[in-house]
Amino acid sequence: MSTITKETKTTLMVLAFCALMLSNPPFVRAQGQLDDAGRVQDALQRTDEVIGTAKGVIEESRSQKGRLALEVAAQMQTKAWGSFRSLGYRLALKLTIEAREEAWHAIAFARLDARFEENHTRVVEETHERLTRLRDLMIETGVRDEQAMKLMEEARNLLEKSHLNSQQLRHQLALKLANNAQQLANRADERIRNSRALKETAERRLALLERLIERSHERLQEADRDQARVQLRLAEEQLEKGRELLTAGRYREAKQAFERCERALRNSARFMPSQTALDPQSQLQEAYRLLERAGELAAEKGTPADPKTLEIMEQARTMLRRAEDALAASRPEEALRLIAQAREALRVAARLEAGDMTRERLMLRIERIEALREETRNLAEKCPAPGIPELMERAQEHLRLAREHVEKGNLESAIAETAIARNLYQRISEVCAR
Repeated sequence: MSTITKETKTTLMVLAFCALMLSNPPFVRAQGQLDDAGRVQDALQRTDEVIGTAKGVIEESRSQKGRLALEVAAQMQTKAWGSFRSLGYRLALKLTIEAREEAWHAIAFARLDARFEENHTRVVEETHERLTRLRDLMIETGVRDEQAMKLMEEARNLLEKSHLNSQQLRHQLALKLANNAQQLANRADERIRNSRALKETAERRLALLERLIERSHERLQEADRDQARVQLRLAEEQLEKGRELLTAGRYREAKQAFERCERALRNSARFMPSQTALDPQSQLQEAYRLLERAGELAAEKGTPADPKTLEIMEQARTMLRRAEDALAASRPEEALRLIAQAREALRVAARLEAGDMTRERLMLRIERIEALREETRNLAEKCPAPGIPELMERAQEHLRLAREHVEKGNLESAIAETAIARNLYQRISEVCAR
């Protein structure tokens, strides 16, 4: 009998095991099911972890969408565990993967709503603060602007609606309403700043014109000229009208009335025997107009003015105030010297701010003239003076040509057309405001 080697025995054992496996399929299936069960159970446990994370995120947020998505995920996961216990591993795996995705959606919803809520809170606080500041500024400066008041009231109404939507967990809509309120507050802020500047200009011009008229009366007694008296009476009428408009908060119209008063005073001066006493006052008026023009050039840029320009303008303003004091103290020579220095400084400031005209600055200028057009149109509709509709059409045509030249790159032609359009609108305003 031959001896069986150790290697042969091992080979025979392997063959016997394979034969046993082939003759017993249930054993193979059971082993496979054990592997599937372990893999599915790991997936189920991972989904449980994600759902737990989602619960923590949603509890901190107040997200309604997140809560609904989490409920769907939890229901799917419960079904997945049920299928697992019933040995439906394939269905259990499918359900738990879907439940996990829904849980991730719940987290995303919660975090998104949390960001909306955070931004909403910030915008609401900033807008409330701005509206409060604007109200205090109007009280402090005495500025009256009905349009700004309407904008502020609309902004407050939108903030109330935004708050209600936030309480009802509609964070996205609440943020949109708050942003709209903030935009209205910004517009009100801009109007109030413009009205304040117009008010201060009108008040300064009123004080100056009152002194001019007083001195003109003194000279009129010496001259006794009827024509000068007529012009002086017209100046007083425009001054009173401007004072009433200023009190009513109609600052732009008040400024125009004061400009008509100045023209009447200049006309009256022509019929008087000597203009020596009036010259400093006239030059002071011209200097203030130059100061306003320098400010307009700075505003037209659409960007903050150069600090050097602002410093020069402030120095010029100080010199003009000193000139006013010198005139009030009957020191005309000192006043003339200060006025000359201020005018030269303002010319430097104007040159600094003007710079090279660009397409963007021209478009900004056109937009400002279009805003002037809307204001002028309101006056023109009620104006009985003849020829006003034709002037409006001419101004509109020049404005259209200005845009056309800008588009074609003819900037010099565009500058000329904008100047004509602006002059026409100002002329219409003067005629219709009488």
